[in-house]
Amino acid sequence: MRSMPRVRRALHDIENDFNQGNREELDNLIRAFRGIVAKDALDPKSFFAIAGFHGEPFRGEGATDPKWWGGYCNHGNVLFPTWHRAYLLRLENALREIPGCENVTIPFWDECFGAPSSTPIPAVLTSPTYELDGLDTNPLYSYKLQKALEEKVEGAGGRYSKHKDYETVRYPLSGLVGTEEDKNNTKIHNAQYEDLTKRTEILNANVANWLEGTVQITPDDPEHPTRQPDTYSVLERFKICLKAPNYTIFSNTTSAAQYIIDKGQEDINKHYVVSLESPHNAIHLAVGGFYQAGVYNADPIIGANGDMGDNETASFDPIFFLHHCFIDYVFWTWQKHHQLTAPGSLTVIEDYPGTISADGVPGIPPGSVLDMNTNLYPFKKPNSQDWYTSNDLTDINGQLGYEYGPGSFDIAPHAPLLGSPKTAPLVAIKRVHNISRADFAGSFVIRTFAKGPNGKRVEIGREPILSRWNIKGCANCQDKLSVQSFVPVDEEELKFLGAKNATRSDADIQYEVEVQTHQGIFGPGAPSFGDDRGGRSFNPQVGDL
Repeated sequence: MRSMPRVRRALHDIENDFNQGNREELDNLIRAFRGIVAKDALDPKSFFAIAGFHGEPFRGEGATDPKWWGGYCNHGNVLFPTWHRAYLLRLENALREIPGCENVTIPFWDECFGAPSSTPIPAVLTSPTYELDGLDTNPLYSYKLQKALEEKVEGAGGRYSKHKDYETVRYPLSGLVGTEEDKNNTKIHNAQYEDLTKRTEILNANVANWLEGTVQITPDDPEHPTRQPDTYSVLERFKICLKAPNYTIFSNTTSAAQYIIDKGQEDINKHYVVSLESPHNAIHLAVGGFYQAGVYNADPIIGANGDMGDNETASFDPIFFLHHCFIDYVFWTWQKHHQLTAPGSLTVIEDYPGTISADGVPGIPPGSVLDMNTNLYPFKKPNSQDWYTSNDLTDINGQLGYEYGPGSFDIAPHAPLLGSPKTAPLVAIKRVHNISRADFAGSFVIRTFAKGPNGKRVEIGREPILSRWNIKGCANCQDKLSVQSFVPVDEEELKFLGAKNATRSDADIQYEVEVQTHQGIFGPGAPSFGDDRGGRSFNPQVGDL
């Protein structure tokens, strides 16, 4: 008889049990993480080894060639949800091999729980101490490298090298220590945020603002402001992604973008889609290093550069795995909602954008066709020399032996969020393009503004781009690493901006685009990149589909 699936619970629930005096589940989680962190870095079941599968340390052709991605992780393609599902399973199995922790599962940080909330991050993730078994270290707070990460990619300048004993950081801190200049700048920057309590407040506020959106419309009565109909907050994007019509579109930003282009202005209220990867990217940037302060503002704390904000180092921050456990929970929720939980039920649209490996990962060269039978390196099935494929990871109950406890997208006991997004009818979808990842160091945000005839200016779109630090040297980056943002425009926005015909036209609206990076904001009236961009001008385009 098949055993019952083990249950991955919401960390908020486990923490609530702890506060009520039931410590066992959280204690064992801490013991298990301490156990894998203590293993030698060369041990394949150590935290260092498993964290290193995602980005650094780079391997294969990607160790030196910027045309390749040097890590195993898949982003921007149809393997994004399933590869990370296999990744979580690998870590969870390592945790369960620590003596006394055989029943441990990875909890999910329920990022939408209680929204709006001023403290969206569970307290155990932001406390450096946890008293247990005579120790007070908390392995969920940070990780100290047991071995150096040495970046050797041509043209990268070693910016993302990390020395032995480097300790991972989150917003508002910086973790750039690859050069002497970076070390000095980081030391000066981090000295401004030595107070842990204040630092935690800043981090929570940043994540809350990403989740909830910051833009509000104030009508004639300023004492009763109303929130602008919202399609770009992370909370709303999670809700919209659950409506994606098929796995290909749901799975990644590349395919979702093509779907919007293919549908054009045909019933845009039905065909505006968001992939799971989009809100996932936003949380990485929110935890890692971008700040949104004020009603119409999203200024970064210049110099903030936490590990979660870049693919190279994100997985060395332990919060990464609890974030991705939530992403897997949303993935499973989408599967159940669309009745695609049986083995073999996930399929991809052949030859669709997102089904070809762009940068390439070890074992999968650039240009390779990706489908549900593609090997998910470096993950092998238990007691086998065969690699996992996506078809092996479809049914988390029957194939993998785990289930999810209640979360934000379940009817009970938490408040239900699954349903139609609460937005006004859409009038148009604007496509923002002619932007390349090759032009920016690290992750960045595409921000879109609308300015109406009444002179009001409103931010209407914010697209997080989880990127690499070292792609400027890639000769074909302009071709295959272009990024774009699709911004829905609704009736309420146009009315607020003073459009002459708010239900049918946005012809009298001006659109502006800014790119927000770790170094600052670039756009109308902002600094140009000069020689840093190889002479290319910053000229993003905004148009209809």
